[in-house]
Amino acid sequence: MLKPAYTRALLRLALAAIALAVFAHTRADPDLWGHVRFGHDIVASHDLRPIDPYSFTSDRPWVNHEWLAETMMYGAYALGGGTGLIVLKIVLLLVMLGAVAATLRAEGIPVSRWDRLIALVVIGTVAQANHVRPQLFSLALFAWLLATLGAAARGRRLALLLAVPILTVWANVHGGWIVGAVTLAVWAGAGLIDQISWRERLITGAAALAAVAATLINPYGWNLWTFLHETVGFGRTDITDWQPVFRMGVAFVLLWAMVGVAMIVAVDTAIRRQSLDMRSLAVVSMFAVASFRVNRLLAFFAISVVVLMGRHLAAAIPTLRGRTGVNAPRSRTDVNAHRSRLGPAAALAIGCAVLMAAGMAAARNATCVRIEASMLPEPEVALLVSERHLQGRILTWFDWGEYAIWHFAPGMSVSMDGRRETVYSDAVLQQHERFYFAPAERHAIVAALRPDYIWLPSELEVGRLLQADGWSPIFNGNRSVLLARDGTHLEIGQTGEAGRRCFPGP
Repeated sequence: MLKPAYTRALLRLALAAIALAVFAHTRADPDLWGHVRFGHDIVASHDLRPIDPYSFTSDRPWVNHEWLAETMMYGAYALGGGTGLIVLKIVLLLVMLGAVAATLRAEGIPVSRWDRLIALVVIGTVAQANHVRPQLFSLALFAWLLATLGAAARGRRLALLLAVPILTVWANVHGGWIVGAVTLAVWAGAGLIDQISWRERLITGAAALAAVAATLINPYGWNLWTFLHETVGFGRTDITDWQPVFRMGVAFVLLWAMVGVAMIVAVDTAIRRQSLDMRSLAVVSMFAVASFRVNRLLAFFAISVVVLMGRHLAAAIPTLRGRTGVNAPRSRTDVNAHRSRLGPAAALAIGCAVLMAAGMAAARNATCVRIEASMLPEPEVALLVSERHLQGRILTWFDWGEYAIWHFAPGMSVSMDGRRETVYSDAVLQQHERFYFAPAERHAIVAALRPDYIWLPSELEVGRLLQADGWSPIFNGNRSVLLARDGTHLEIGQTGEAGRRCFPGP
């Protein structure tokens, strides 16, 4: 008979394989084409271009606050294609979970209770971790920043010094470093009302200031701070990730509620044990409110609950021998009465089956960064542009801009893409919003931009009106229409049946 310890190890291995299969499943974010292309440009030129070469409407210096992440993404793609990008994503998620595991170990939490805590992090971050994008670096660095705060709270004050290199790297990979800076500020501020010594308060404040100052070590210096001050806020309602949780659907509300319940349980346990840390409570509460307003912060909420309050949450987890948490002694007769060969055999069979299935799923998922048909246009458009050697200016739908940069540049320059405020002023962004959704203004906007081609989702009314104005459809598919000023010399494209599409496509 397989020993119970081996059975548990097998089941944990099966769960780990499931997590790996989930991590490996990757969808192409609309900005992925740009991230890899811009990373290639940085490596090839050994320089950060202040002037955007891809858009004919960009009107502000290019502040590429994700330059280091994009360089690594290009490196991963150059080494292994789509699989290389997926491996990079998995490594970053494992780094994130490494911080969680290190904290649970340092807190003395029994390994038998790690599974559910780590599962909470995996489930809480799955929505944000389904793409390959710079935000993954933020998740990994945020987890380690909280791990250093937890270590300092346990008496290892020098651990706070690690916040300096963490914020230094973070400022060069993703604008989410502001989350880390705010977390440090809230932690230090809450320390003023917590029962800690003035020496610890001063050390915490000094470390926080030094870490925030270290974010100036970037190619843009003060300009990075200025740029993020002007562009980051709660009001970016036109981006899906920045929507409030209640606008994202029932699944996201339930996900937030699950993490919220875990927080309440942890806080209640800490209060009953008279061991509530006000700094941890302040940080977790901040993310509870902020993530409800901005869905993108939900992953940070889940990580903060487990890393900062994991010991309290673990104490509330029922033991295997009952829900009271008390391991009452059991007589040999009771043990023999409940022992069965069927249970371990069934666990062995289930564990092996799950392990094999999850392993096969992970291997298959790792071969393709999936391009979702609902998010991107038909591949025939890129083929048409390539075959016809089309050149000029193309007025693009927001989400398709970086896809167009990858497939159309340098022959075509785009009017809009996912870089948003990094290269476009508010006036340009609003101009495109009006063009998409206020068709009556199309004449003035087209006259101002003077595009040679216009590429839009088929369902937009402005596309039909433009055809009535004389713009010719050179491709007319189920999801998109490509219009030209004079399309009489071209054939109208037809949408074919497409199978699984993988990055970079078309």
